[in-house]
Amino acid sequence: MSDDVTRIALVNLGERPSGEAQCTSPPAMPKDSASQRMRVSFCLPALLFLILPNLPLLLSTRSLGTLPHGYVNLEYLFIGAVGVMLPRGVVFALLVMEFVADFVYAICYTYQFSVGDLLLSLRYLGAMPVGRMMQGAALLGMVVLICITLALLRSLPQNRVWTFGALLIFIAILTPIDMLGGQNPFWQKDVAALSCRVTRSPALTLLVRELRAYCTDVRSRAAVNAPMRSASSRAVSLLQARPNSARSPNVVLIVVESWGLLQDAQLAQAITVPFDDPRIAQRYLVSSGGVPFTGLTVPGEARELCHSTAGFGIIHPNAEQDKRCLPGFFNARGYESFAVHGYVGQMFYRSSWYSTLGFDHTWFEADLKTAGLASCHGAFPGICDSSIAAWIGESLLTGDKVKPRFIYWVTLNSHVPVPAHPDLPDDGVCATSSELRNSAALCSWFQLERAVQQSVQKVALQTTYRPTVFILVGDHAPPFSDAQLRNDFSSTMVPYLMLTPKSLSH
Repeated sequence: MSDDVTRIALVNLGERPSGEAQCTSPPAMPKDSASQRMRVSFCLPALLFLILPNLPLLLSTRSLGTLPHGYVNLEYLFIGAVGVMLPRGVVFALLVMEFVADFVYAICYTYQFSVGDLLLSLRYLGAMPVGRMMQGAALLGMVVLICITLALLRSLPQNRVWTFGALLIFIAILTPIDMLGGQNPFWQKDVAALSCRVTRSPALTLLVRELRAYCTDVRSRAAVNAPMRSASSRAVSLLQARPNSARSPNVVLIVVESWGLLQDAQLAQAITVPFDDPRIAQRYLVSSGGVPFTGLTVPGEARELCHSTAGFGIIHPNAEQDKRCLPGFFNARGYESFAVHGYVGQMFYRSSWYSTLGFDHTWFEADLKTAGLASCHGAFPGICDSSIAAWIGESLLTGDKVKPRFIYWVTLNSHVPVPAHPDLPDDGVCATSSELRNSAALCSWFQLERAVQQSVQKVALQTTYRPTVFILVGDHAPPFSDAQLRNDFSSTMVPYLMLTPKSLSH
């Protein structure tokens, strides 16, 4: 009996009699502490997949000059989620491939390369400055270290489902931000609430870009080239009726992005109201009307530059087109010709076919930025239309007094989705119309279109050595996703306006 009492006493003191196995569990951790430990064990891998893989590309914006189109790569999060069920070697390989896709997309987006263009440019790596190559090597080492770290990182087996869920929650939270903000191309919006993208999916985007480029090339080679009525043909007729002389006028042709023909005549007239100015009436004959359109911007360019239905076929111009198109016409009459666009020249291969058509000079975003012109955000961030208009005005003032100039400009800022808050002063114009008040997209579009007219009016009022003909014409109706907004515009015609100096009628 004394042995039983001793045994009970030892057990109560937390000890065991000698020779008896110790099989009870260690003291239980407090419930709150245990749950906190569990949260850390599955949240830490999720947070590291959210942060670590995005660092190299963000750092490269300064050292290598690349522009990440979105701050968080959703595909890294997806790799982290499925990686909880995959071998470490497979996770490492997936991360390396994703890093390659991430940097390839950043370079292609920054310089508007195709993947093929980028591969061809690799031959010039040896010509890069030593400092830039060392920065690239440091980034490469950082990438490898991050891939190894994330591949070795593992949640406790019982918490892997929680890690998987946490990463999917990150994806579910981040993806709608761009969709609702109008910054996701797979979810069409008419107005962009955000000025930049939050997320990116480089592998998916590269695939879509290459597919679209292929389809564009196929369409361009199958295009039918037939005559088409254009606004620019009026300027051609004017010049053909006049002999070549040292006083031949400058000609500025402006293809205005998404300037469609509004069904509401009063609202349509409100866009061009800057040209109702009495000062304009003193100097110019103002005429306006409409011309047919098919397709989007490039077909609009084919219509105005070549009076043709060729559409994307203008990307591969032939010798016959070269003769009929405006650069050839103006060059034959002794003009100096310029093509200007506020976005990168690789978009739709403009840097190539503008030159092939015969333009003497081409100016794109990088050139204009070097010249000190300001940038604006939008569906395609680039040089502000108002800055380009002022730059054109300056070139007309300081241009060659011997040779007249033909300047061709494709505007940019009014591309849909239009920014909810354009880089423009708020003049309260949208409050004057119920249609504009009731639609943020229509209001922003209207402001941007009228701003182009205002900036051109300022240029037209300058006193220059040589008179200048101005032609503004829409490329296509704004492709709003809202059916009601689309119905506010003609589906077949776009407007044009032409300023003919009165001195030419003498």
